[in-house]
Amino acid sequence: MFTIVPELAAVPRAAWQLSPLGGITNRSYRLQGGGQDLVLRWPGDSASRYLDRRAEPDNARAAAGLGLAPRVIAADPDAGWYLTVFETRSRPLTGADVVDRTTYGAIIDLVTRLHRAPIRFATRQGLFQAIDLYLDLAPTPLMAELRRALEPARLALARHPLPLVPCHIDPNPANFLRRPDGSLLLIDWEFAAMEEPHWDLAAVGQEAEVPEPLEQALILPLVGAAQWPRFQLYKTVLNLVAASWCEAELSAGNDFAGLRDLRDARVARLKSRLAQPEHADWLRTA
Repeated sequence: MFTIVPELAAVPRAAWQLSPLGGITNRSYRLQGGGQDLVLRWPGDSASRYLDRRAEPDNARAAAGLGLAPRVIAADPDAGWYLTVFETRSRPLTGADVVDRTTYGAIIDLVTRLHRAPIRFATRQGLFQAIDLYLDLAPTPLMAELRRALEPARLALARHPLPLVPCHIDPNPANFLRRPDGSLLLIDWEFAAMEEPHWDLAAVGQEAEVPEPLEQALILPLVGAAQWPRFQLYKTVLNLVAASWCEAELSAGNDFAGLRDLRDARVARLKSRLAQPEHADWLRTA
């Protein structure tokens, strides 16, 4: 890589400073040398079991072309790695940032720009397609039981599918970068796919635990009252998407700290939502 990428080859190998940036499944590094500041995303083995790594660089390039992601410098679709510029003085958001009304509104604006963009991603995820894939990789009794409990939600969502739009799929707070001027970028496009916009809109609130009144104030005018039950079902089902993903990663030996706690929290939240009196109404009217 250091010899075939012009931006890297122009600087002696020993002059590059390599700093790990962390990650749950992938390995990301900051590369500094010769006046350049870059990020190398290297794919983790566990996630390669269920992701099309060849699509990720193209996803990131398409998003960068919209001004929604850092510029891609180089990529190897077969190996799955790619280089982007490092957004100097930018910082990832936290859950506390997202529950600020102004920041939450900016996030919704960003993902809505993505949903309305004239681009197409190469793959689909599908809520239950994703769950069933993760269950195949880690078929535990608890996850199978929860999957059965969500069958009515699957049937309800299948009644009136929405048009598919380009979605990020994994809009957790840490994947949003706030620039010094306050604008936002979105990183980590390996899950990006053509899906219903509710996936991203619901996932933002789920990942950051946005309070219901704030979510309703910004999302309800966007999706409309008729779509509110469908949006709520997405929120419910996404808990099992996340929990079954955690289980699949744990079964592959992923020792990332907090992965078990994340799984358990999502299972608890799913059970709580299934017990809500409104759940029956959402199933009926979605």
